[in-house]
Amino acid sequence: MNIIKSNDNNDISADISSKPRVGFFDFASCEGCQLQIANLEEEILDVVDRLEIVSFREVMKNHSDDYDIAFIEGSIHRPIDEERLKDIRSRAAILIALGDCACTGSVNKLRNDWSVDNVKAEVYRGAEAAMKNNDFFDIFPTKRLDEVVDVDFYIRGCPVRKEQVLYYIKRLSSMPPHKNLDLRFGVVPRDIEKDVRSIIQYNPQKCILCRHCEIICNDILNVHAIGITNKGNESIVSTPFDIGLDNNKCISCGQCLVNCPVGAFTSSSSVERVLELLDDPENFVVFVIDPIAVASAMEILPTENTQLRPVMGSLIAALRDMNVKKVIDFTHFGYLSLAAQGEHVKTHKDMTFTSWCPSAHSYIEKFLPEFKKHIHKETSPEYLMLKAFRKWYGDENLKIVFLSPCIVHKGNPDFDAVLTARELPGLLKSRAIDLDFYDPEKGAFDCELGLSSVYVKGASSDYTYSLPIIEIAYMSKFNNLDAGLAVTTIGDYAHELAFDSEEGFFNALVIEDITRASKYLKKDIRKYNVVELYPCFHGCLTGGGQVPTTSMDLLNKRRDLLKNYKGECKAKDLFVSQIISAYDSIKEVE
Repeated sequence: MNIIKSNDNNDISADISSKPRVGFFDFASCEGCQLQIANLEEEILDVVDRLEIVSFREVMKNHSDDYDIAFIEGSIHRPIDEERLKDIRSRAAILIALGDCACTGSVNKLRNDWSVDNVKAEVYRGAEAAMKNNDFFDIFPTKRLDEVVDVDFYIRGCPVRKEQVLYYIKRLSSMPPHKNLDLRFGVVPRDIEKDVRSIIQYNPQKCILCRHCEIICNDILNVHAIGITNKGNESIVSTPFDIGLDNNKCISCGQCLVNCPVGAFTSSSSVERVLELLDDPENFVVFVIDPIAVASAMEILPTENTQLRPVMGSLIAALRDMNVKKVIDFTHFGYLSLAAQGEHVKTHKDMTFTSWCPSAHSYIEKFLPEFKKHIHKETSPEYLMLKAFRKWYGDENLKIVFLSPCIVHKGNPDFDAVLTARELPGLLKSRAIDLDFYDPEKGAFDCELGLSSVYVKGASSDYTYSLPIIEIAYMSKFNNLDAGLAVTTIGDYAHELAFDSEEGFFNALVIEDITRASKYLKKDIRKYNVVELYPCFHGCLTGGGQVPTTSMDLLNKRRDLLKNYKGECKAKDLFVSQIISAYDSIKEVE
């Protein structure tokens, strides 16, 4: 068969006096698209009658470089693959991209969010010697086929549908196919219901089984709450024995949700519940805002403002229009937590977990139960906030709504509703609220504590830089701290803070990667007075309730928004004095 490709409009004409010679080739892929062809069963006879297959690694040993048509599966990762693809293109009159990996890069392109060095270090861990001067490991960011060569036709699908492959085979053996025709087979949804049993919900209709969630949960966090179950078209992400996330090892950190590229994981929505609370005139609704959540929500809020302060002011003004009685800054209770930690350290010489994060508590309870007795939840901002509200507002008709970056709070029965950063736009839209129509100067937090509106020094606004937080906490109960303070990094994401005081020698351990907790806790934990640990990467900036992202540029933008919003605390002694006074005003409340 002679195939002629014109230079005009990519028209292709054919002399069908002989069978076209066809080769099937693969690059980075699962080879499932080629298996679709290999599994044509009785229809393969029609293919063999129309085509002469000269190269097909999946089904035959022989290979020829003399072919007219090339079907290519997979994406391009290496220079040697790029050269091989160009060679195939030079030999083939027609080149057809077979499957989504070839057409778009598909799942393989997900790794382009990370640097090549990070990918190699993760995938080929321990193989540094083998990778050196080896072309096999010389990789670059994933490319689809048409980023390297001209592609004549695209057969999309993951895997491709055999009917569409047969269409091209039949047309190529008789007459040119229409350019890039996608046959319309309609949507065939999988007959699998959405799993809504837990705080974290899963929609199998959206899932592409990329296993990002599984890798994060099992390989990185070492929680092993989820995995791929069933086979073929019935494959889903589920829990062992399908018992649901609320009943297994899940710590509700939401990192599976943050790292899902297609939105198959979501959290239960509280928008309708909040509207019900606001619509009841008998309710005294207190709306608590964590600024970290608003910094993330700004990425999806329809507003012209690019700074956090005016957006926060407009949001507070809008909430008051929605029947909210009090709007509280959650950060202030973070400050009170510092004083509570300082007091606890002074009166308890044994080791204590003072982490603010409920997911961290859950991790310890489920994976390090021998340390469960050391958890001290009474120093958490949530605990102190609820004490303060009981003192200020009483219990009758009090309804607490919490705007949080963390989905784990949705499981706390002390809150009447918990909204995430992703849910905030939906709440405003339900009341047709446009923040740009509200004057930011008319929106201010209700401040019952008399604290300065500044953050602790450093970047602790994202709750990951724990050392300055602990320093402030210790300052709240000890004198002349700076003279004896020493900070030492003892490993990846692990630091020690030690100091002498008139009360004796004190040690703190900060673990900013929860997977390393076991390593450090099982060494000589008795020498520490306080241990802090965090399960979410980059702290609450990437909490399970935030707008999902893995972009460091976007995370740094969130940090900058928070720093510019409240600045840094420079008058450290005054700040400590304020938080001690505020803490003393509520600590006796039952």
